[in-house]
Amino acid sequence: MKLKIDKIVLVLISLSLLVGIYTVYQRVEIEKQYKTAEIILDYSEMKKFADSSEEDLDWWLREFKKYGAESVAVPEETVKLLIESGKPLRAEIVSEMIKNYNWQNDYNEQISVMVDEGVIKNNDVLITTRDESLFDYLNSGLTERYDNEFFDTYHMNDDYYIVLKGTNDDIYYSDIQKVWDLEGKGVYESKIVADSRLLNIGIGYDEEKINLIKDSGLDVILRPINFPTYNEKLTDVYISANEKYDLKPRIYLLGSKEVLGYPENEQSLLDYVKENNIAIALIENSTQREHLDGKGLNKLVEKSGYSAMRVFTMWDYIRERNKYYNYEGAEEIENTMFRAITERNIRAIYFKPFFEEQKSAKYLTDAEEYERTFSSLESRLSEHNIKLGKAESMKEFHVGSKRLSVLAFGITLAAVLLFIKMFNIKDSRASYLYLFAVPAAFIPLVARGIAEKGFAFAAAVIFSGLGIYFYIIQIKKIYVDTKKYSFINIISYSTLILTGAVIISLAGAIFLDAMLADVKYFLEMDIFRGVKFAQILPFGIFLVMFIIYFMNKEEDESVKSVVKTTARFLNKEVKIYYGIIVGIIGAAAYIYISRTGHETNVQPSSIEMISRNFMEYVLLARPRTKEFLIAFPAIFAAVYAAGKKSEFFTGIFMLAAAMGTSSIVNTFSHLRTPIYLSLARTVIALGFGIVVGVIAVIIMDVLHKIYLRLQERFK
Repeated sequence: MKLKIDKIVLVLISLSLLVGIYTVYQRVEIEKQYKTAEIILDYSEMKKFADSSEEDLDWWLREFKKYGAESVAVPEETVKLLIESGKPLRAEIVSEMIKNYNWQNDYNEQISVMVDEGVIKNNDVLITTRDESLFDYLNSGLTERYDNEFFDTYHMNDDYYIVLKGTNDDIYYSDIQKVWDLEGKGVYESKIVADSRLLNIGIGYDEEKINLIKDSGLDVILRPINFPTYNEKLTDVYISANEKYDLKPRIYLLGSKEVLGYPENEQSLLDYVKENNIAIALIENSTQREHLDGKGLNKLVEKSGYSAMRVFTMWDYIRERNKYYNYEGAEEIENTMFRAITERNIRAIYFKPFFEEQKSAKYLTDAEEYERTFSSLESRLSEHNIKLGKAESMKEFHVGSKRLSVLAFGITLAAVLLFIKMFNIKDSRASYLYLFAVPAAFIPLVARGIAEKGFAFAAAVIFSGLGIYFYIIQIKKIYVDTKKYSFINIISYSTLILTGAVIISLAGAIFLDAMLADVKYFLEMDIFRGVKFAQILPFGIFLVMFIIYFMNKEEDESVKSVVKTTARFLNKEVKIYYGIIVGIIGAAAYIYISRTGHETNVQPSSIEMISRNFMEYVLLARPRTKEFLIAFPAIFAAVYAAGKKSEFFTGIFMLAAAMGTSSIVNTFSHLRTPIYLSLARTVIALGFGIVVGVIAVIIMDVLHKIYLRLQERFK
């Protein structure tokens, strides 16, 4: 009866899995349409780069157009940018200006009186110029964008003055300055004023810059700046600027800490984005996870119907990787861009020129190296059916709650199955536990947000556990069998056992990806958390099953006998080499968990990175090292040890193999990575793992024969 129920449960899980497979298939079809990556040049960096070279900016823009660049991002002009570009302009924060001795000598007497009387306040910014055309440009830009109450203008003698009226919120501070007396007692603390937002608000666009870019054949992407205090006109100005310069906006790049119109006036931008099918840029964090936060950004993306794309910006630490890892040129920077596009759903590179070397602000101005980099990048991307060109936003995709209910039903059935098998429960009444799958199926209908991640996490742990159960049971059969296993037998059984465990783990990956098959996860606006915990739990599941199925010598297989076995195990005499092995396993486990993600300080060595890079060049996808070098061959080693009736080494190798089942599901937990790439990575790891496993068995057999000879010699 129990066997019949198990078969029914497996059929129901398989039917639920088919729904998951169909969902994943739909996602793959969307990914197939998302096959163009765009190179966006940063104008400010390109200008500095050109100034440091022997060629002008126009020459470089045309060169990068040949390399595959499609567009240039032009920031809105600010007072600070105008000063940095050498315009005849002075701007000072009043609170800092009045600290200077005889500051009045630099200003008209009437301005001094206005400051003294508080008409011009400490948080204001005072702008001065004698260039009438520059004043007109500033005045026109301010009038077009902001309310008249925000600024005042004056013309006194030969000087033009503009006063931007600020508040405490507009002042930026650096470190707090602390003052102590001779006895080391604190006297006071003061904030050091570093900047003002008023120096960084949008004023206008430079027509010469825009025309230069257009003449080079590249598209212009304007980066408008929001100012929360006065934001009513800003979207209209952005729209009119695109019309004025005859630009067809395709991508909206945040130019400030908020979207245009934030707060309360974002609707105009939303309407413009939807009418023109503009892709909203989500710039990836430096940790290569989620994106840089901007107030109102997520809401804008959601209301636009997820008309967005992920963008990778060239952080300085990446630009320094010229001649890195023993490369002759910028190959590692190329690798970084390649991984971003192929592995992380990045569809635009916000490009900044390379530096000569680490911790150097000197630009690499070798045109041949840039040409080689982009030529190689384009060639490698073509193997993934990706081309350089004009990128588009990702298609909106969501899964209905009813479909999630079917998936939750199957995952819950699998959870009960694992529970029964893990504790080897023989009581037929345990089958009633499967009824819990019925109420579980309703959870996505009433609490979708919790259900998505909760059941995804459960699938990651449960199917990893079922994979462990599968190989433990199969290896146990070999362990208790009295017949001798030949080399061919060991290799054959090991391959079948490993393949079976991998397939079961892949089923968990399908359930996980189907539960989280939503565009918000593809764009990494939301992420699957608990990845590390999902990798730790299977080891606990393994230990329970190893105690029950390998160490429990009681005929009675009740919970009481398991407790006795555990107590006996804890009281067992420990040999020194056991302790050494456990210590090595503990260190490996720490590195294994710490290496998950990009936030950790435990990073791959240079040798490992060089080998990874090599595999990326020669393979469609780089297999995970811990799978094909450790976990998968460990199955072969465990089968060999089981054939030799070594309980300790069988257990140790099976413990290492547990890393593989969780790692497979973890591979698919990176929802931004295309499904085909995760699948290729797993299949390649399986193939390599079998090869390494065969080698491991050969080595173990040689060592075992040497050990037996030594035993005979020292008898």
